[in-house]
Amino acid sequence: MVTAFEFDKYLEHSKDDSYRIHQDEKNFSSLRTFILIFSIVTGFITITTFFDGSIDYDSYSYFSAFAISLLLRLFYNRIFSVETIRRKIFILIVATLIMLLLSTILQDFVDKKPADDNKAKVEKLKNKKIDTDEDISLTVDDKKTGTATVVIFFALALIFFRFPKNDIIQLYSLAIGLPLLTELIFFQNFGITDKIPMLVTTLLCFVISYSSESKRHKKFNREYEVYFKRHSETIRMKKELDYAREIQLSMLPESRKVIGDLQIAGTSLPASEVGGDYYDYFNINDDLTGIFICDVSGHGVASALLLSGLRSCMHLILEDTSNPKEVFVKLNKMVRRTQNRKMFVTAVFAVVDTKNNKCTLYNAGHLPPYKISGESSELFKIKRHGITLGAVDNFIPDGEDNLVTFDFKKGDKLLLYTDGIIEAMDVIKNEFGFSRLEDFLYRNTSGSPSDLLDGLIKEVNNFTGEAEQIDDISILVISRN
Repeated sequence: MVTAFEFDKYLEHSKDDSYRIHQDEKNFSSLRTFILIFSIVTGFITITTFFDGSIDYDSYSYFSAFAISLLLRLFYNRIFSVETIRRKIFILIVATLIMLLLSTILQDFVDKKPADDNKAKVEKLKNKKIDTDEDISLTVDDKKTGTATVVIFFALALIFFRFPKNDIIQLYSLAIGLPLLTELIFFQNFGITDKIPMLVTTLLCFVISYSSESKRHKKFNREYEVYFKRHSETIRMKKELDYAREIQLSMLPESRKVIGDLQIAGTSLPASEVGGDYYDYFNINDDLTGIFICDVSGHGVASALLLSGLRSCMHLILEDTSNPKEVFVKLNKMVRRTQNRKMFVTAVFAVVDTKNNKCTLYNAGHLPPYKISGESSELFKIKRHGITLGAVDNFIPDGEDNLVTFDFKKGDKLLLYTDGIIEAMDVIKNEFGFSRLEDFLYRNTSGSPSDLLDGLIKEVNNFTGEAEQIDDISILVISRN
């Protein structure tokens, strides 16, 4: 039975897709249980056979089945996934059916010679006078094929799993058709009497599987409709937020870009449907390239709306000036005048001058950027910063100048990031922190912007493990080639 809480995840999809996902999740669990039971049964039979000393062809068959099922169980999560479970179960069932039938045929071939020898002895005795004083003992092996057992096993096994009606018909047709063809072609068994129990059992299992599938489908559809009506407004809002997320992500520039001799790599990973981080870069002229990253307090709809305004203002302001300090003075006025809630924005705007090999940067309360020297591979932390955007009307008090200018030569790199990196936590609430970030940068000073970006994301993911992402993550890496 699916609870209301569990059903929420299905409401994000259509009714048919939701049912398919639900069935695949059940199949994933059922196959794991089936393999466990199968390995226990075949293992018990194998151990019993070896202890009894009655080792024959069947013993090796049971041992092989036990070994395969044990490997499948040990590496279950690597081999199977919910997304592909139904197709793999279908293939596994058909492949196992074919293997068992081939095993039956091979065993009959192995046992055929002793049986033929017994028949030859019978024919010889018919034409020979028998001495009544001599005791003669003769056994003729009238071995029956094991295809009926195979069919019944698969008919019962299929009840474990959940397939669409078309798949059920196909699987049961194969479960009956292939063994019958084997009987006719390889064993020349044209009798019908001995097949009646097999056919009746298989037909009964088919009716159970088919009717159970119909009932499950109808029940799921009824529950889906009930929960969908009950949570229709929530679903509508979720879709709106998903659409807003798509729009927000589409506002970001290309994640990989080359401007002149500058190579740029950036990414933004919102913690919720819409985030409060944003990055951008601007080709101001042939010599100047602007680099911008910001983080609005919080992450949600309000933050996303403010980001949209910041983005538009940046493009307009850069038509008048590219001085980072003047840009932020104008941005601060926009933030103060366009929102009643006291929301704050930390940001960094840097202008790279490739003609003069300089970079001019202003930090408005944001985390300190890092520069990696191409010549010495040294790591420089640019700590100077001003107050955050939106905090006060007088953004830059008289006599205060936090504008920073430093050399930016061939091979140098600049890293801008948001606090989602530093504050990323593992399952026991340890933060990633500056020390791990700097250690990563020291180990990868020669990497390209793309390598640094991908490597840092991987480093953070390895650290956090299964912990939930609590804040937006944005990274921007610039390098001179």
